[in-house]
Amino acid sequence: MFSLIALSGCGKDPTADLGTAVTVTGTITLDSKPSDGVEVIFKRLDAGAPAEYRQYVATTDSAGKYSLENVYPAKYAVMVNEKKDEKAEEEGGAAAFETGPYKKYGVNSELTAEVTEANKTFDFELTSK
Repeated sequence: MFSLIALSGCGKDPTADLGTAVTVTGTITLDSKPSDGVEVIFKRLDAGAPAEYRQYVATTDSAGKYSLENVYPAKYAVMVNEKKDEKAEEEGGAAAFETGPYKKYGVNSELTAEVTEANKTFDFELTSK
């Protein structure tokens, strides 16, 4: 007699309880001017997701626009940093995000975004003062 056992997978899908992923878009401006080439980081505020789904990073284009793919609904802390100048850092210079005009929007940023299937566009008008 022959018996067949079907296995539907060894583990649970780690994203099954996270909702439907969306593309988050927006624009970053500093003092009313588009922020070109800055890093935008969305960091999930709860621990309810696997590590690879807790942080998303994009770089703005010349119009200050960014796009983050496959972001799951949640509340996120939002950080904006100038990209590190690797050469200056190697020569002992301070990283741009520690001293530049975006300093208050880095690790101590108070910016947040509540991502949902319907709410997925976030424009941030920042000031250097």
